[in-house]
Amino acid sequence: MANACLFLGFSRPATGKESESMALFNEAVGQFEGLSKEGWFESFEVIGLTPHCGVLTGFLLLRGERAKLDELRRTDAFERLSMRFARAFEGYGVVPGVTLEGMRKVYERNPDLFK
Repeated sequence: MANACLFLGFSRPATGKESESMALFNEAVGQFEGLSKEGWFESFEVIGLTPHCGVLTGFLLLRGERAKLDELRRTDAFERLSMRFARAFEGYGVVPGVTLEGMRKVYERNPDLFK
């Protein structure tokens, strides 16, 4: 069961990179579909956000095992894709996190921190 996640958030396309950013986004979705089949993570979602008072307009959320997601982040292919996203989208960032299952494991390992 997935105990971790990887959040890839972004804002609008960088000025002058609108066409490139959409092509890159579609390429990334295809790559993540392939990586999921290869077992790098259990599932992923693509989320587009409606207008709000913030700058985040969408994100990709990968769910899987923490060690595999950490390993994925260090691959040349992911690093390259991430650098390309940073050029094509404003406000791009990658944030590791834990799922509810992961939070339960943290609690089990550190019960004294939750008293």
